Amino acid sequence: MNNLPSIKQLQYLLAVHQHQHFGRAASACFIGQSTLSSAIQNLEETLGCQLIERENRSLMFTAIGEEVVEKSRKIIDDTLSLKELTKSFLTPLSGKLTLGVIPTIASFIAAPLYHFCKQTFTELELVLVEDTSDNLLDKLEHGHIDIALLALPYSTEKFHTQVLAQDHFSLVHHKEYAPAQGIEDFNQLPEASVFLLEREHCMTGHALSACHLNRASCINPFEAASLHTLLSMVEHQLGVTFLPQMAINAGILDNKNMLATPSQGDAYRDIGILWRKTTGRIRDFRLFSQQLEIFLKQQCSL
Repeated sequence: MNNLPSIKQLQYLLAVHQHQHFGRAASACFIGQSTLSSAIQNLEETLGCQLIERENRSLMFTAIGEEVVEKSRKIIDDTLSLKELTKSFLTPLSGKLTLGVIPTIASFIAAPLYHFCKQTFTELELVLVEDTSDNLLDKLEHGHIDIALLALPYSTEKFHTQVLAQDHFSLVHHKEYAPAQGIEDFNQLPEASVFLLEREHCMTGHALSACHLNRASCINPFEAASLHTLLSMVEHQLGVTFLPQMAINAGILDNKNMLATPSQGDAYRDIGILWRKTTGRIRDFRLFSQQLEIFLKQQCSL
């Protein structure tokens, strides 16, 4: 068999590329700098080309070096998937599982989800990561999280996506806010009376789309950074907002002088789970998603 690069050599190469420094890369790999340098040199000899140009204390990856780094990432990912596959087969849903969740879901289900998983998957160590949809998809693509829980629709073509539950929106207003009493067409709400989160939050787009809000004049130009700010506007009878049933079931309106009127028809956001198509833990993730679907439907029930 031809002399081939080792997985360890490729891992060292990725470390140097990440840290752009031999000393820091060696520390990250828990080895001496001379050991790492020797491994990279052996890798270059095996491949027959220079991957890194070294000058004094600086370094630069060559063009072919950058291509080898990209190939190495895929090889490492595939190798990890192979290990995950065998582990998943031998002991399903055991060890650590890192789940990324967007804030407008995590705020309402994080604690109950921990309890649910502890009771349902006794061998599983659940780690939650809360972040925006864009950041979670980036972390998922680069292997920093195992799966992600997002509100859909969203651009997720790179990943396997499965819808688990529908989270319906309700019109939320103060009990004494007259303009919202008995309203059926939300576009008839007064000018600038609808308060929403900043547009970076996907819940804003989902609310606008699901509730068919197409009259721009009814949307207040103020964009809240948090649900707390949003509800304070409603509590002071400055207008209305839209909240998903998940938030209402979690008690966000408890002890507040507000009413929630469920929207009719298709006014909902889909809650979906995503994982990489190349993962070796498909069996684990399918088993996990089956139970998660039961949990989420309870959290979103009307």
